[in-house]
Amino acid sequence: MTGPFLPFGGVGESGMGAYHGRAGVDTFQHLKPVLKRSTRVDAPLAYPPYTKRKFAILKKFI
Repeated sequence: MTGPFLPFGGVGESGMGAYHGRAGVDTFQHLKPVLKRSTRVDAPLAYPPYTKRKFAILKKFI
C-alpha cells in the first residue's frame, strides 16, 4: 500500500529523487522573487528630495 501524498524515490545514488505530491513540486521548482507593481499612479510626493512644500503637505496627512 502506498500513500499518494508521500514522495517516491531515493536520494543520491539510491534513486532519482523524490516525486509526487509536494516533494515533487519542490524538487522541480526554481523559486524567484517577483515584484508586482500597483496600477495606481505613483505619487512623486512620496520620494525624496523632500522640499519644504512636500514636507508641509505630508505633515497634513500625519
